[in-house]
Amino acid sequence: MRKKTRLLIAAGAVVLVMLIGVVAVLQSESDDIGEDEVRAMIMERYGGEIEAVETKGQHYIVRVSDENLEYEITMEREDGSITDMKSRELPRKEVAEEQTEESSEDPGEKALMTEEEAKALAAAEVGGQFIHVTTSEGAHPVEYQVIQLVEDDDEGALVTIDAQSASVDKVIWFSIDFEDIPDIEAFAQELQEYNRQYQDDYYIEFDDYYDD
Repeated sequence: MRKKTRLLIAAGAVVLVMLIGVVAVLQSESDDIGEDEVRAMIMERYGGEIEAVETKGQHYIVRVSDENLEYEITMEREDGSITDMKSRELPRKEVAEEQTEESSEDPGEKALMTEEEAKALAAAEVGGQFIHVTTSEGAHPVEYQVIQLVEDDDEGALVTIDAQSASVDKVIWFSIDFEDIPDIEAFAQELQEYNRQYQDDYYIEFDDYYDD
């Protein structure tokens, strides 16, 4: 009788241990973060587009892509911590197609930047106040020559802008009292002529220039 009782107690203990183990596993799984929370965490941290979320053992495998790369992120299911991250560069097929389309276009058909855009670019480059703009339509590519009053009344800049690439080609700084300029159009032509003759110069003292 005692032996039978001992066997029953031992069997009960085994069953109890198994039940405790099952409860512990279920409790552990219930504490894991869910897939929706995983997606929210990834979007908050990395952005991009989530392609897939897979469960592998005690980890989530999340695949995320942006414009250039695809990431494979391994996260702990328990607390969402990152344990591994791999990346690979995406094929450049779409980019290559866009470049092919652009190269097939006639360069002459490419839209030039507007005068207002050129003035804004000059202001961003040197600051100050807009004074005058000239378009050199005979140049290849077409150029804008923008004069800015940069500081007080005696320092300015001539900003040469490539209208096709929308980029600043050159900036010439000069010192002159703007109140003494009788004809801004004539002054702009003088600046452009000086720029053509002295391409390596980037600063003009106009008092010295007029004395030559």
